[in-house]
Amino acid sequence: MPKLIALALVLLLAGFVYAFMHRNPVRRGLAGDMLASSARPALLVRPASGLVPAGAGVVDIAPDTASATGSARVYHALHASPGRGGGGGAPVRLAALLAEASSEYRWPLDVTPEPGVAVVEARTATGQLAGMNVHAATFALPPDRDALAPAFGDDPAPWRSGALVRRFTALAEMRHVKLVVEYREPLVTAGGTTAEGAPRFGRPAVLDDPAALAAFEARAEQAFRLERPDGDWAKGKDIVKPEAAPEQVKRREITRMLGILERDRGDDR
Repeated sequence: MPKLIALALVLLLAGFVYAFMHRNPVRRGLAGDMLASSARPALLVRPASGLVPAGAGVVDIAPDTASATGSARVYHALHASPGRGGGGGAPVRLAALLAEASSEYRWPLDVTPEPGVAVVEARTATGQLAGMNVHAATFALPPDRDALAPAFGDDPAPWRSGALVRRFTALAEMRHVKLVVEYREPLVTAGGTTAEGAPRFGRPAVLDDPAALAAFEARAEQAFRLERPDGDWAKGKDIVKPEAAPEQVKRREITRMLGILERDRGDDR
């Protein structure tokens, strides 16, 4: 009889959990101009007040795994300095991505940029934002490796030689979700231009200027705020799913950008 009572309690608890999840499924997408997820606690990426929405979307990708091909759904919200050409100031871009792996996969603990993505990496750091462990990396991004550049609605001219990027990466929901936030400024390189006059990708001049590099990274930290609110945010009623990403978004480069998946074996996370 005690075993039957215990089994009944387990089934009852499972029913409550299922009913709760059915009524309150995790919602991911946009809350106003913020990238958001209603998981407990909720996750919000709030852009700085000086940035305006420049695009949003959702796309399915198929990252590689050790033995097969996994799947993930990627939500993104883009922001940029107002006006074409930065409204008279230096143009900047902010990209926030929330990548949800399918149920049988998770993201590896190593969140450093994949080889071939981070070119001429400057330096990295690890810290905390809103109680989450966050890895930061500064690197130069060539224009042909930029997964999201075609989706921005700003002037593309300043970005033709690439971007200097400060990337912040965190894992959430027992590594089922990867968050990536990138702050970008047009790349000024020591390579100059080609014979045809087109910008040429080369070593970022800022890497040889410690004060300028520190100032860039400080601007990156001020470009957004990561928040983990609870309460009504967990219901997700203010979160809407964005439309599918436009065709010009480079899905293969998004896959490369986010890296591989690994099987969820229920071990230490």
